[in-house]
Amino acid sequence: MKRALLFTVCTLALFSCVETDYVNDRIDPKIFISNPLLELKKNGASHQFEVNYFNYVGKEIENPNVSWLSSDPSVLAITEDGLATGIEFGTATVTATLTTSEENLTITNKDEVKVSMATLTESIKFIGTIISTSNYELGGSYVLETLDNGILRLSLGDDYVASTSLPGLYIYLGNNRYSVADAYEIGPVTVFQGAHFYDLPSTISIYDYSYILYWCKPFGVKVGEGQIQ
Repeated sequence: MKRALLFTVCTLALFSCVETDYVNDRIDPKIFISNPLLELKKNGASHQFEVNYFNYVGKEIENPNVSWLSSDPSVLAITEDGLATGIEFGTATVTATLTTSEENLTITNKDEVKVSMATLTESIKFIGTIISTSNYELGGSYVLETLDNGILRLSLGDDYVASTSLPGLYIYLGNNRYSVADAYEIGPVTVFQGAHFYDLPSTISIYDYSYILYWCKPFGVKVGEGQIQ
């Protein structure tokens, strides 16, 4: 009798999650400048722009074939390899363009740079919301930021709540909202209400992932997500 009851409970939990499962794991490919600038110093100061490219299933592709363009080369010059040089006071937009090999899609990312008396890198903080993608309660605000000591921290807000009935709940960072195949596993969820945070390894950049994912790990099904943008 106990075994039958346990089987029923597990089956119900499985179907509660499975109703939101996804079969098609294609996403829109994206490219973004991973080290944007606010300002670049005039008179020959240079900055090597870099990009991250994630393909149609969210897999990062190393050394993508990117073309670079400055909207005003007389203000900000840029080479084919993305090396920018400050020429004259003013503002110019740097555009990185890539045509995907898999689907022949052209995707771009831009960074507006002011050429001035100093070089200033851009400090990025992503703020968003976790939402439930199942019948279980899950949600709250989040902040993803790089601290002054270089640590990347994911903070969940006071309004965060997750159902304790969720079976085997894990949290991930990923680039495909439908899969955790190439995602970074932060670990099992141990806090189900209120503010808390996760400090992430120094090998992870704030630009490396596009989604915060909550997953029923035993059943391989997503139950919540937050888009990083």
